Amino acid sequence: MDKKYFEDLVDGERISCGTVNMTKERILSFATEFDPQPFHTSEKFASNSLFKGLIASSLHTLSACTKVVVNALGEVEILSGVGMDEVKMKTPVRPGDILNVDAWWTNLKPSKTRPDFGLGTVRCNVTNQNSDPVIEYGYQYIIRTMSAQD
Repeated sequence: MDKKYFEDLVDGERISCGTVNMTKERILSFATEFDPQPFHTSEKFASNSLFKGLIASSLHTLSACTKVVVNALGEVEILSGVGMDEVKMKTPVRPGDILNVDAWWTNLKPSKTRPDFGLGTVRCNVTNQNSDPVIEYGYQYIIRTMSAQD
């Protein structure tokens, strides 16, 4: 696959992302290590919680979706992430949910001070297998320009 530089990207261009399978085992494992709230780690507690069942940590959902976005970006010459847009959680993620990540480039602009950089945002909307909205967010990146190769 050929490298893609800032100049190759188009505002509104869709990024073909894979799906995320949120298994009970992955939900429990992530929560136990990184977000050990009982509605993420205990089916018994979760069944009596506000959620009426085990749910994934929003951090797990975001991390799992990040992986498929990064994989989909492939050969884009990203130099660094520099921020995230507001993350909005819409629907709890439960064991067995299949998440679909819809992502696209937006706010592409060359750096005003560094000709070897461009800036861009990847916006993401995630839905589950029932088309329910799950999470919305965006990543802000620094992307290498072709002129940086000279």
